[in-house]
Amino acid sequence: MYDKEITPQDIEKILKLYAKSKEFVGADQLDGRLQEFIHELLQTLFETGFLMVFNWHEWLNRNEVFQDINKDIHEEIKSADLETLRKLMTSYARGDRFNEGLLERIVADGKLQCILQRLREIKEQLEEGK
Repeated sequence: MYDKEITPQDIEKILKLYAKSKEFVGADQLDGRLQEFIHELLQTLFETGFLMVFNWHEWLNRNEVFQDINKDIHEEIKSADLETLRKLMTSYARGDRFNEGLLERIVADGKLQCILQRLREIKEQLEEGK
């Protein structure tokens, strides 16, 4: 199995969720609309091939800054490359299976918004490099 190369078009599909994600910063995790948004987010990540196949437990152990869900990682996200963002989102998606509500938390606390903002910057860089 291999990981799909992400194109600016794939990123654009994901970025369509940016405005909607803003609505849920600070939202109650039991909000049914937030859960619908999580479903849409996961579907988009799967459809675009954004999620990766790798040992996410090992990656988190090597990248301790991302281990604690309560830690403010906005600065780290602002300088992250595409691979790091993909691995981080994959870790969140996989981790949600073991820690239900994890994805809702990253939306409500603004981490997803920060990730999408960085993804927008990366998309612009990719398009400039053409």
